[in-house]
Amino acid sequence: MSRLSRVVAVAVLLAAGAWLLAQSSAEVPRPADLPALGTRLTPFPPGAMKAVADEACLNCHSTDITRQQRLTQKQWTAVTDKMIGWGAVVKGEQKDALIAYLVENFGPEKDRFQPVVARPAPP
Repeated sequence: MSRLSRVVAVAVLLAAGAWLLAQSSAEVPRPADLPALGTRLTPFPPGAMKAVADEACLNCHSTDITRQQRLTQKQWTAVTDKMIGWGAVVKGEQKDALIAYLVENFGPEKDRFQPVVARPAPP
């Protein structure tokens, strides 16, 4: 690559970077009627294992992460094992019942998840 080609390539990269930076800092309209970021939006549905799901899942993420999954029993088993490995507290005798609760409420045949759009919390 010639010196001129390298100079042109660097100039193009710098211009593209400047353009991307300008785009990312552009003000995005945020309607005031949206809930503030961090608002607890939707609890887990009622059921015998709701308290276990609350304790095991909500220490690390919101219910929205769980609600959007739509997994089979085999998939929920794999996810549950992974989360227990990462520190989720689920007693051995509760695991099968928790998986059944997740499949019942967030299985593949359930309605599709509709996320709630939030606005930044006020300063």
